[in-house]
Amino acid sequence: MHRKTMLSAAIISCLAFSAHAQEAAKTATDLDTVTVTGIRGSMEKSLDTKREANARVEVVTAEDVGKLPAHNVADTLQRLPGVNISSSSADEGGFDEADRVSMRGTSPSLTQTLINGHSVGSADWFVLSQGSNVGRSVSYTLLPSELVSSVEVNKSSQAKLQDGGTTGTVNIITRKPLEFPNQITAEASVGAVRSDSAKSNDPQLSGLFNYKNDDGTFGVMVQAFSQKRELRREAQEIPAGFFQIDPNGSVAQSNPDLAGVYAPSLLGSTLFEQTRERKGGLIGLQFKPSDNLTLGLEGFSSKMDANNYNRNFMLWGSSIMSDVKNSSGVVTRPGQAPDAGYVVKDGVLTNANFTGQAGRDYAVYDMIYREATAKSSYVTLDADWQINDSLNAKFQAGNTKGTGSTPRQFIAELTMGTGGGANWTTHGAGSPIDWNVGGDLSPGAANWGGTWGNQEVTAED
Repeated sequence: MHRKTMLSAAIISCLAFSAHAQEAAKTATDLDTVTVTGIRGSMEKSLDTKREANARVEVVTAEDVGKLPAHNVADTLQRLPGVNISSSSADEGGFDEADRVSMRGTSPSLTQTLINGHSVGSADWFVLSQGSNVGRSVSYTLLPSELVSSVEVNKSSQAKLQDGGTTGTVNIITRKPLEFPNQITAEASVGAVRSDSAKSNDPQLSGLFNYKNDDGTFGVMVQAFSQKRELRREAQEIPAGFFQIDPNGSVAQSNPDLAGVYAPSLLGSTLFEQTRERKGGLIGLQFKPSDNLTLGLEGFSSKMDANNYNRNFMLWGSSIMSDVKNSSGVVTRPGQAPDAGYVVKDGVLTNANFTGQAGRDYAVYDMIYREATAKSSYVTLDADWQINDSLNAKFQAGNTKGTGSTPRQFIAELTMGTGGGANWTTHGAGSPIDWNVGGDLSPGAANWGGTWGNQEVTAED
């Protein structure tokens, strides 16, 4: 009873103090408006947009340049429900920066990406992505987060959106000159990225300048960014996946239980190093000749140099176990069967040992250097006409282009481990494979497999 009385007294005292404080505040200053800024203002904007939308929409809003803790727009979107990101687009494996956006676990090609409601030409730096296997998806590596005023993720279709977003549409909205509260605004962001694997500290720079006249009828905005990243990746790869042992080949004839069994084609220990330099900017102009008409002109350009060096030392399983035939189909070198004691589980050769045979190569070593670039740009003219209180018309015209290029590609391939034998043991799909190649693996004992140079690849969107 005593504790209850003390609590009641405390509540009454707090209420009295609160009322007194409110009366004092009213006496000292008469507040007409309350302005919310920072992260709370950003959240309020997002909620207002979702509340007023006629469809299922998720929104991310950035109030100031660089406030989003992300390298690019894709990193920004990964926190939204139903949105998936990936750090690669083809077979190159994962990297540190998000590259593709999709919804509900579907292909990124089914998600449409727009900037201010218009299409954007996409480009990729990786040579396999520059082919035809990435579909209509957009690479986000050229879209830094500093460009963002807000990002709307439309999970259902609307008549005002362009066709093409089968699972949804991502609309990146940039900042506009007449939206700034002050006549002159200047902002800058200076940072650094530390990569422990590459032992590198790299600068991240961005800046913005905006001017609008006193009447708020004309404005110009300039944004620029320059960002560098050093990457290093050490990993295990199975580049060609698993091959199926030929039921009619020499191995299956000597060991019938291996006919049609799957085995790793190449087991690779890879080292990938890359330097990424992304530079570009955005220029926006706005003119408001009347209260109900706003004209805008915007240009954007982003270029990333992504030169890389990839080395991969691989156990060559498919070469060991497959027959070599001449042009007439005659076997000139039969495949080698594993030693006794091998293990087959669920149709996969999970444990195998191969005693060395003279003249047989058990490993291959690839060294690939690529010069790579990706560019994306657009110019767009738009008009927003508020005809009356219930009718609004918007017009857009523009041009966009994306170019991914590998102007130089130098490849050297060696065969190694001649006569040394090999073995491997798998540990399930979620674990690396233990493997070993014997024999002399020094450069002097390697056999040249071939070299290729200056293979130019260019893809335009």
